[in-house]
Amino acid sequence: MNAFADQLMIRYLAPDQAELLLVPQDDTDRRRVQALLAGVYEPSLLEVRFVDKVAVRVTGFQVPVAAPVTVRGSWEKLLPDVAQARAVLEFPSAAEPQWIDLALEAVVTARVELTAGALDAIDSEDLRSEELASLTDEEFARRFSFLDLTELMRRAKVADLAELREQFPRLYRLHYAQAPPFDPGAPGRIYRLGVSVLFFPDLDLGAALRRLARCRRALDDLRPRPDEYDGGELLAASAWLAVFPAAALASPTVPGTAEQVSRLLAAEGSVAAFVDTS
Repeated sequence: MNAFADQLMIRYLAPDQAELLLVPQDDTDRRRVQALLAGVYEPSLLEVRFVDKVAVRVTGFQVPVAAPVTVRGSWEKLLPDVAQARAVLEFPSAAEPQWIDLALEAVVTARVELTAGALDAIDSEDLRSEELASLTDEEFARRFSFLDLTELMRRAKVADLAELREQFPRLYRLHYAQAPPFDPGAPGRIYRLGVSVLFFPDLDLGAALRRLARCRRALDDLRPRPDEYDGGELLAASAWLAVFPAAALASPTVPGTAEQVSRLLAAEGSVAAFVDTS
C-alpha cells in the first residue's frame, strides 16, 4: 500500500466524493461516465446521447478477487458391475488474489437514441433459380455484395458456391425501417454499472496496463457476464477506472499528455482519471 492510495481511500469514504470521481465538476458533458458505460454496454442498438443522473454507492475498499479452481473428473467401472460417477469440485484459488482498490456501484439514467429501426420486411431469393444458376462466381459475389461469402461458406462448411446453393437453396434478406430521430424529451433509460477502480501512485503505464489486465481477467472469471442485454452485448463484468495523481503529469519523465494516456487506456478498455491530492 502507498500514501496515494491511502489518501484516496479516505477521500472516497464520502459518497459525494466518490460521485465526483465518476462525474468531475469540469466534465459538464459527463464524458467519463459515458466512457465507463461503453466499457460494459456495447451500443449495437442504442447509443447514449445524454447522461441525466448518476447515483454512486461505495461497496468496498481493497476488494480481493480470486476465481476458484474448478476440477472435473469421472470414474467408471465395467466389471463385475457397471458403475459410473462424475463430479465437479471447486477449490479456493491457489494463486494470490488481485486487489481492487475501490469498488463502486452506480445507477446511471441516460437518454438514448435508437441506431436501428424495427424489422420492416423480409424477402427471399431461390439460389437454384435459372437466373442465379447461370451466374459466374464473380457475378454471384457482386449480386450479393452485402454478404461476406467467404465467411458464410466457412461457417456453412461448404467448398464452393455450387455446394452453398445446394445446402442453402433460399437466401433470406431482412429489411429494417429507418431508425426514428432522437427524441430529447423521451424518458431516460436506467443502466446499472459496476466500476472497479485501481489507484496508481505514478505514471508507469506498462505496469498499470498489466495490473488492469490481471484484475479484469480475475473478475470476469469470478463473475461471468450475461451474453447480452436488450440494447446490445455486455462486454465485461465491470467498467475499469485507473486513477493517477495529477502531479505526475508535471514530471520531466512523463511518457505523454493526459489525453495520450487516456487514449492508450481506452484502447485497452479502461478509463483514465487524474486527481489532485494536495
